[in-house]
Amino acid sequence: MPEQTIKDVKKEIFLIMHKAQEMLELTEDGFTKSKLASLDQAEDLANEIHVREDALTATLAKLAASNTEARTILGVPAQIEKIATAIRRIIDNSRTRIKEGQLFSDRAIMETGKLFTKSKEVLKKAGETAVTGAKAAVETVIADSNTIERMTSEYATAHEDRLASGECIPKSSSTYLCLLYAFEDMAAHVKDATSKMATK
Repeated sequence: MPEQTIKDVKKEIFLIMHKAQEMLELTEDGFTKSKLASLDQAEDLANEIHVREDALTATLAKLAASNTEARTILGVPAQIEKIATAIRRIIDNSRTRIKEGQLFSDRAIMETGKLFTKSKEVLKKAGETAVTGAKAAVETVIADSNTIERMTSEYATAHEDRLASGECIPKSSSTYLCLLYAFEDMAAHVKDATSKMATK
């Protein structure tokens, strides 16, 4: 019975991670098309993730005393909620950009697009590791998350250079940097969640 319960828990982790992926897809739609409705839908998913995280953590806490695997993955649902919180920051900054009519340079739009694409891929792979537990898959997610962190750092440095040379508007600059740091934090939480999922 405990094995089946853990299997069910892992399936639920996969489903919640998939919700985070959907949340990011809606956020991207809202960001690229200036659609507040998509951002609202993404916000709804964040609330759903929060509720499911609480329930899943409670289930794992009950199992953890007698099941080592449950104990190992006990913190995973909270990490997924942190992923959703990081995406929420992307939502908030996207709203600010839309409502204030902030303009991003073509380069900033391109860089943000690359981060959305890479992050969606990583979330998809992270969800799959919840089911498979394959060490190689976990290592791939961690490597890809490290890539996202490097990208955000490089983009932030390049952006600061553009800001210093007068190519960027300071008001938009702050929003853009906040977006970058949210992607960076999301990647860190994906790593933390996924590193606990390796079973073979």
